[in-house]
Amino acid sequence: MSGCTRFPRRSWLISRFVIAFLLSGVFLTACEDDKAGKGKPKKRDQLVHSLIVQPEDSVLQRRFNAVIAAPNTIKISNQIAGMIMHLPYREGALVKKGDLLVQLDDSLTKAEHQKAIASLEQAKQDYQRTKKLVPSKLASEEELSAAQTSLKLAKAELTLKKIQLDRSRISAPFDGVISQRLFEPGDTVTANTHLLSLVDTSNLVIKSAVPESFLGFIKKDQAVEVLIPAFKKQLTASIQTVFPTVDPKTQQISIEARFSQDTPPLYPGMFAELVINQNISDAILIPVNAVQYDTEGSWVYTINAKGKSAKTSITTGQNINNTILVTTGLKAGDKIITKGFVGLRIGKKVKAINLSDDNGKQQ
Repeated sequence: MSGCTRFPRRSWLISRFVIAFLLSGVFLTACEDDKAGKGKPKKRDQLVHSLIVQPEDSVLQRRFNAVIAAPNTIKISNQIAGMIMHLPYREGALVKKGDLLVQLDDSLTKAEHQKAIASLEQAKQDYQRTKKLVPSKLASEEELSAAQTSLKLAKAELTLKKIQLDRSRISAPFDGVISQRLFEPGDTVTANTHLLSLVDTSNLVIKSAVPESFLGFIKKDQAVEVLIPAFKKQLTASIQTVFPTVDPKTQQISIEARFSQDTPPLYPGMFAELVINQNISDAILIPVNAVQYDTEGSWVYTINAKGKSAKTSITTGQNINNTILVTTGLKAGDKIITKGFVGLRIGKKVKAINLSDDNGKQQ
């Protein structure tokens, strides 16, 4: 009886063991299948933004430091010595042509001038009297010649005193502004002393210097723009003079331009910028942010025929808005990467998601 009771329990244990073994085999097989199904992860192409280089004619703006200058600036000097009696204008004063700028003491010169007038009258009378006496032999030809010489000397003396009197007064030779006043009334000055400076502000010019390599882009009467930072104004002008010599130290050549329009009240010495347009055929312009830099210089990521990123060295020129001029290194049809640099390395497979030309148009 007892043997009959043990057999069912043993069978139950064996059944449970078999079922557990089978289930574990199924679980292990499923794990192995799942692991085998995953395998190694597949490499993905890096997504980038790119453009196709397309050269086109372009106008570049070159800017050069300049200064406002007055070509007609003169030093007012006295030609005779004397005391300054009248000096009415100070720095900044506007004067008109003919206005009295300097009056020297002319009391002595006036007296000498009056004496010369009287001497001339006397010489005229002596000459006429002698001339009348010659026919009656009451005066000789020698006396007549002497009287004539005295008359000429008297005329010359009067002319001299008139010049000296005139030189005691100095008038403005043109409309302008007094830029310097170096003496005061009461000062005694010797001849040829610099008393005042007068500037013709109606005929201002713009002076600048450009590299000699830029000579092919400038010519006489060429239109240019002038920026005046003090007034935040942009004015038009034209090149009037390209000087014929190059500075051997700076390798620059001086140019001079004149305004083509009315200007605000400018002053000599003011800072300005001269803007010259430079026409360039087949210019290659790329976004500034596409340019990379290392110890060897500037370069860009390009996409080669295998769809991989490559390094292409370039030389660059002027920045224009958000683009930069590429002078060497790229040609029409080259594909450059403009965005998507994070994680990018040379030789990596890439995929362009917005292939566009250099104007941003999708291809």
